[in-house]
Amino acid sequence: MAVNEQTLAPRQSPARNGVRLKTIALPAEHGGWGLLFEPIALGLLLAPSVAGLYLALSAVGFFLARHPMTLVVLNRHRVSPRTAPARGFATLYLVIGSAAFVAALAFTQHTFVLPLVIATPFAFVQVVHDWAGRRRVLFSELAGTIAISSLAAAIPLSGGWSTRASFVLWAIMIARAVPAIFYVRACLRKLHASSVSAAPMIVAHAAGVIVTVALAAIGTASAWIVAGMTLLLIRALIGFAKAKTVTAKQLGFSEIAFGAMTIVIVAGSHYF
Repeated sequence: MAVNEQTLAPRQSPARNGVRLKTIALPAEHGGWGLLFEPIALGLLLAPSVAGLYLALSAVGFFLARHPMTLVVLNRHRVSPRTAPARGFATLYLVIGSAAFVAALAFTQHTFVLPLVIATPFAFVQVVHDWAGRRRVLFSELAGTIAISSLAAAIPLSGGWSTRASFVLWAIMIARAVPAIFYVRACLRKLHASSVSAAPMIVAHAAGVIVTVALAAIGTASAWIVAGMTLLLIRALIGFAKAKTVTAKQLGFSEIAFGAMTIVIVAGSHYF
């Protein structure tokens, strides 16, 4: 079959001569979106407020700024056509994030800042690794996960929740998100390696179950949440065993589904 060269040319030129703005404006790793929106969704479901909406918008702005800022830093010693648009996107996202954060401060008491202050060193660890070109390091991913999970405490605080109840939500989100990091990394490694240990993944999930059991024992979490964490442990065991039969994209979509399941269980246990 003959191929129309004029039809193909416009599709090739952006990759060869131009810059794909999408690769600059949006982060490459899609799993980060789930880690961002899970605590946001949980916080807004349990404590909807104007301040919480602004805080969520601020978090999205700063989350989006991370990728273009990293591109600017990594290309600081060389000429790159990606630097100028990356700097522009980073500035735009930072302005949106900062303005939304100021708006959140104006609509509520400032107690919601406490978990964000505690989370700042963890976010700093991730940024330092990003700017050193070591984004995929486990320690960096865990630190970033803990930091972003603080939104599960900050948003309810901005909506009038108590400090204790809000920090319980943060602990629950950490118990969900940190084991997920171990699970996804183990499955991705198994796709490309013949022998991968499941021990770190199992230990992380078992720790998540233990945390929620302890919270339930002192009356700050529901038994339904313990059941949800147990389901995540079971899904990790089954998913790891079948890791060779799924693609990275399928793994990502399944994690979005399990993350949504967790949010529904936690929010449902509060309302019902």
